[in-house]
Amino acid sequence: MNNMRYDSSKEYRIAKKMGERELLYWQSRGKDGYLPSLEKTLKESNIINEVPLGIIEIPIKKIRGTYYDSRRSAFARNFMPLLEEDTEFAIKWMNLYEAQHEEGIRDAIIAYEYLNRFYVVEGNKRASVLKYLDSPSIMGNVKRLIPKYDEMDLNIRIYYEFLEFYEKTKINMIWFKREGGFKELENILFEYIVKNNENSKEFLKNFEKSIYWSFRKVFQELNGEKLPITTGEAFLYYLKKYGIEKYIPEKELKVRVRGIIKELENIYLEERKNIIHDVFLPFIKTSNEKKLNIAFIYRNYIGESTWVQAHENGRLYLEEKFGDKIKTFYIENVKKQKSYDIIKELVEQNYNLIITTSYDFMDSTYKAAIEYPNIKFLNCAGYKSYRNLSVYFGRIYQPRFLTGLIAGTMTKSNKIGYIAPYPLPLFLRGLNAFAIGVKMVNPYAKILVKWTNKWIDKDLESEKTLELIKEGIDILAINMDSNIPQILADKNKVYTIGYNVVNVDLTPNTYIASAYWKWGRFYKKIVRRLLNDEWVITTSKHLEDLKKYWYGMDKKIVKLYKNKNILPGQTEKLIGVMKALIKNNDFDIFSGPLYDKNNRLIVDRNESILDEDLLKMNWYLDNIEGDLQKVIFNTES
Repeated sequence: MNNMRYDSSKEYRIAKKMGERELLYWQSRGKDGYLPSLEKTLKESNIINEVPLGIIEIPIKKIRGTYYDSRRSAFARNFMPLLEEDTEFAIKWMNLYEAQHEEGIRDAIIAYEYLNRFYVVEGNKRASVLKYLDSPSIMGNVKRLIPKYDEMDLNIRIYYEFLEFYEKTKINMIWFKREGGFKELENILFEYIVKNNENSKEFLKNFEKSIYWSFRKVFQELNGEKLPITTGEAFLYYLKKYGIEKYIPEKELKVRVRGIIKELENIYLEERKNIIHDVFLPFIKTSNEKKLNIAFIYRNYIGESTWVQAHENGRLYLEEKFGDKIKTFYIENVKKQKSYDIIKELVEQNYNLIITTSYDFMDSTYKAAIEYPNIKFLNCAGYKSYRNLSVYFGRIYQPRFLTGLIAGTMTKSNKIGYIAPYPLPLFLRGLNAFAIGVKMVNPYAKILVKWTNKWIDKDLESEKTLELIKEGIDILAINMDSNIPQILADKNKVYTIGYNVVNVDLTPNTYIASAYWKWGRFYKKIVRRLLNDEWVITTSKHLEDLKKYWYGMDKKIVKLYKNKNILPGQTEKLIGVMKALIKNNDFDIFSGPLYDKNNRLIVDRNESILDEDLLKMNWYLDNIEGDLQKVIFNTES
């Protein structure tokens, strides 16, 4: 036993040195090098459910920290011990080390799982010893903490994909950093089960240890972890190539995995080359004149959609400005479920800039951007970006606010109708900005909202418009793509406020204003950059990037039309003043105090909503009534 004590003491000192090096590494970089604490993390998280998982096998690699903040200073971030060798803590650690060598650590730890990472409530030293010994797993009594779904958070979106996968497979050792990986793996697993008439419960129970662990062991031995992907992603790549085989000699497995690593290295080496190329190309002079082949994808026909018309006007503007330096092409009426196939066809036809002009095309564009790293993509109104995919939109809520001022001054019934497609945050921003404008000049007026939950549906739009007219509105603000509400309102002598384009000629006696787009100005900026071999990634996820993502009235991307033949002179003057304040950034539309329908204070006095929060808007201003549907983050196919 003395020799065992001496050996464990030596091992503790080695482990302690590993911990000290880890601590110093992080502290020298100005970071916290102690063990992460879940207790601290949860203070900033919204947990909606706690699910007992019972006793399960926890991959040691996935144990990331302790639960209690008070226990974190005993360990470095890598879970190695930091306390002196003569402490009670160290003696217990050494006893556990000996126990593991003699009979194995049998007692399960108690832990929480959060975002597929595990945090120890009881058993930190057991986890530390097994991490030191590089054991693959430990048994744990686990409770899962499920955060509220957040469409804007990639990690949470992936985690919810994992939850669906886990519910069907009970596999928790495999992880992906990208969306869609769990679904792909699930399809491969169940196709194999059906094809081979396997007992699904038994097969899935043994899958990790018999198949995945064999791959993982060889993958790590061959230094596969140096790749910038998870082992799970490499494993999925392997399965797509070789399929599932229950028994394969280790020698053959090593040959295959070595080949897989080489293929993946080539893929990611090529990506790194492309990144370096993108960085340095603006500084490289070339005599070859570049020509851009640009394809636009529209969700509806140009003739039926004002949204598509606005983008088509932008495309024509490009052709006028750049002449034979570019070639443009468009495809109309592309449905969401078909958009990925259309994008692939355009790539094969050598279009090097593909512009998808709808929120509905966000996922298909994101998938294509990952698959085709040498093609540039733009997606309008989405939020998923990549190194060759930029997202873009405009602060259309600014002219929307101004149209609200107009409506508030001109209504006589104090009932203003508002018709829009989906209760997405981007439409709630416009609705609330409009409502703020109305309230600023007329606290007695109410906005009656109707959602169609369709981009274009003439029958439904007619029905909703007539419902609003029957309720006594005298002004209708339109956020739809079609002209149906405008024409119906005109027949009933109701003033209208348009969207996307200016259609005053259609109903000149009732069309009082419009918030509209000048996409050509934006596209001109992008094309000029690309002709100069420059590419700027824009994303909606970071505060600084939002300035590039959301062009406003100051950039003349979004504009206000007002019908001077109808508007009173005093209203025109007010609009002129407010427009100047917005363009000069001297007035923030979403400044407080603002209250929602439940009389909840959304923005306090002398405060404003941050751009990040505008992206996730999910409330209705207190002067909005009618069809107050819950905010959604996805449209129907």
